[in-house]
Amino acid sequence: MPTIHVPYVNIALDLFGLIVVLVVFAACVGEKMKRQNGSKSFLALLIFVTLAVIADMISWFGEGKPQLRMLVIVFNTLASCTGQIAVICFMEYLCESLYGNSRTSVFVLRFFRVFCVGSILYSIGNAFGGYAYYVNNAGHYVMGENLLTVSLYFLFPLLSLITLILMALFANRSTIGNRIFFVIYALFPIAGIFLDRIFHGMSLTYVSLAISVLAMYAGIFIHRQAEFDRQEKALMLSQINPHFTYNTLTAIAAMCESSPRQAKHLTIDFARYLRHNLDTLTCPYTIPFDKELEHVECYLKIEKARFRERLNVIYSIQCNNFQIPPLTVQPLVENAVKHGVTRKATGGTVKISTFSDDRYYIIEIIDDGVGFDSETYSFKNEGHVGVANVESRIKRMCRGSMEIKSTLGVGTRVTVKIPRRKGDKS
Repeated sequence: MPTIHVPYVNIALDLFGLIVVLVVFAACVGEKMKRQNGSKSFLALLIFVTLAVIADMISWFGEGKPQLRMLVIVFNTLASCTGQIAVICFMEYLCESLYGNSRTSVFVLRFFRVFCVGSILYSIGNAFGGYAYYVNNAGHYVMGENLLTVSLYFLFPLLSLITLILMALFANRSTIGNRIFFVIYALFPIAGIFLDRIFHGMSLTYVSLAISVLAMYAGIFIHRQAEFDRQEKALMLSQINPHFTYNTLTAIAAMCESSPRQAKHLTIDFARYLRHNLDTLTCPYTIPFDKELEHVECYLKIEKARFRERLNVIYSIQCNNFQIPPLTVQPLVENAVKHGVTRKATGGTVKISTFSDDRYYIIEIIDDGVGFDSETYSFKNEGHVGVANVESRIKRMCRGSMEIKSTLGVGTRVTVKIPRRKGDKS
């Protein structure tokens, strides 16, 4: 095919690709995506695609201008090199997402990293030798006539992306949906490379990488929403506790004759506890801390009626003018009661305190129960769905953090930090 000289069309395509990548990058930074698994490779992919698109745009700006011939050569080579590094980042993201640290993925990545270095050296050598393409004295791109040398220029990205497709198809540890998504991601740049080869002079490779990045982010968003839905369902199931309901109703029945007034108050507390669960399980927003504290108080009154002197409660509320996700403090307090003080023969004390500093509102739940080894213990693996979800929802809904420290035979301290917002009163 003859060369098509349409520099301003290509600049417009690259500008579109740049806007797409920058929007995705801004979304990732806004969501603090760097904290999530596989995110480093994805953020690196965004950076190198951005550099490739900008370099390609600059090279097309100088196309057809003899006085800018060297600028075209330099930035076209830079676009090629950063584009190839982006492909490696693409493969690393796939391996982290679908294979983890398996031997196969480690071997494939090592091979293609070496292959990438060789391909980059080939691209740099082409800037001096012009064996795949060159820029003539008029400032125009001219594709080489030797089919072998031209093919070598496209060999690394094509072979990498085809390998990526094959790895995605045979990643048995992942769902079919994830594998299909990765195949689709790779098809965009492959199509761009083939169209660039057929219509030399059209710049479609880098904009196709940008579109692939957009599709990847859409896939990440869909996966994250599915994970959020799974967490919410798990939280709902963890709060519908038939064992706790049975014990509470049994305690109320035992009081009806001996302490009818106390049975009445306990019934009211239990009704409030259930009402709060129903009201907040599907709430997508944060709520005032006072409202969550009311739920905690209802729960502890019920447990206090059951365990009596074996359960002591201390409140030290120094600040309450902040928002938290619903059902965050209560599951932590419940964990302190069920897995801490009530497992101790003599019982114990649960202390709930809040205070603030210049950066955070801080909630602490401390118990002097049986404790555990916090270095090796995993709440997810041990089935404490409520506690695992609390940490996830605190991070997602208010950019907060949670830390658990425990000593076997001494007790447990849970610290929740909620970032202060500008304008918050001390």
